[in-house]
Amino acid sequence: MICACVGAETAEQALSEMAEARRQGADLCELRADYLRDPELPRILSAKPLPVLVTVRPKWEGGRFEGSETDRLGLLEDACLHGADYVDVEYRAYKDFSRRQAKLVLSYHDFEKVPDDLERTAGKMGELEPLVVKVACRARGTADLLRLARLQKGAPRPTAVIGMGEFGEPLRVLSRRYGGFLTYASVRGGSETAPGQVTVEDLVRLYQGKTIDDETSAYGVIGDPVAHSRGPLLFNDVFKRLGMNARYVRIRVDDAALLRDLVEVLELRGLSVTIPHKRAVMAAFDEADEIAQGIGAANTLVVRDGKLFGHNTDILAAVEALKEAAVRKWSHGIYGLRALVLGAGGVSRAVAWGLKREAARVTIANRTFERGKALAEELGVECVRWHDLLSARPQIVVNGTSVGMAPQADASPVDASLFGKDMVAMDTVYTPRETRFLKDAAARGALAIDGVEMFLRQANHQFKLWTGRAIPTEIYKEWMKKL
Repeated sequence: MICACVGAETAEQALSEMAEARRQGADLCELRADYLRDPELPRILSAKPLPVLVTVRPKWEGGRFEGSETDRLGLLEDACLHGADYVDVEYRAYKDFSRRQAKLVLSYHDFEKVPDDLERTAGKMGELEPLVVKVACRARGTADLLRLARLQKGAPRPTAVIGMGEFGEPLRVLSRRYGGFLTYASVRGGSETAPGQVTVEDLVRLYQGKTIDDETSAYGVIGDPVAHSRGPLLFNDVFKRLGMNARYVRIRVDDAALLRDLVEVLELRGLSVTIPHKRAVMAAFDEADEIAQGIGAANTLVVRDGKLFGHNTDILAAVEALKEAAVRKWSHGIYGLRALVLGAGGVSRAVAWGLKREAARVTIANRTFERGKALAEELGVECVRWHDLLSARPQIVVNGTSVGMAPQADASPVDASLFGKDMVAMDTVYTPRETRFLKDAAARGALAIDGVEMFLRQANHQFKLWTGRAIPTEIYKEWMKKL
């Protein structure tokens, strides 16, 4: 169930937010009575548009209530008297009281960490036989996410394990997949009552109007950072329109060495891999394709028969786009053209390797010359210093750096004087779509290829690897305009 958290200060605001939560598709609301200036519980509960879980969270457990425990218990009893469907009581202050028809959610919160004894604490909570055991802890890294997911999957009774913060987002979104009784969401962005809450609207979009269950295929993107990824918007739309019981989520990963555990515990079917893990994930694969092996980096993981397979669709996408652009510009392919690749990270490595494979004359440039030179020597291509880019006399320029990505949307890695009309310029940044790099290139007559084109091409190759089918042409064209 999706539980919309209502942290309103007045009865009017609370009822308005409940109505909005219902409109968006929430199953119930958590009324945070500790937020109310005047807790008019009879008025609110008599007009509730959804089932209501009443919480009076004390300040010592992350809430706002500063009164006595007697007063707090009185508010909970009042809520039960006037029609609350559920009440939330903190395990650390639990006392039995008359709940009438209201069902008990016994909760435990740690806004700082995942405590060492969490599993033991959850077990003791279950011994009190509430309807639901709720555990919400701040996930500080991938290892914490794994612990919380294991706790949820192994729970012997109805349980809601919440991973607060960005690292916990996959567990919030895929809660049902792992047996979660409910997951919490905000009514709108900016009204979160705990760190890491996504909105009801976003959850409903991810659920696609259907129940996530143990047959749901889970996919995602791993990286650090990963919040900017457009992958969930694209892939979940495709899954929905093709009627597939599958979801794609953002998974912030701070330790690539935990990849195999992540795949096993979250039961993932496939992953996109982004900065900074494209090289590190190679160690986790049982097999990797020729391209991934050739550059020592992968952006795609496929799980098949319990084995992990690595692929690199960045190269396929970049080379396809540049070939087509070269034909438009010069009526021939990229064979023999001078190509300057900016940066020495995973994307730059992939693009440079792919261009060399197509017999372009490749030059690498990186602000840290030693790193650029090391990559150039590894690939067997040229390298120039950053202040001497013009010496490469490029016909193709590819930005493989993150410069220009929001929030640095008005920045470019190079001066506009680098560009000329007899050139093709490609940016691998796709947020925003029209970067300063591309604006400068187009203004000087170069043919500009935006990052959205590369993103969609590589995503289409990923989708084929995961599902055996391409993204339908009409959906692909819609997203080319939409992104």
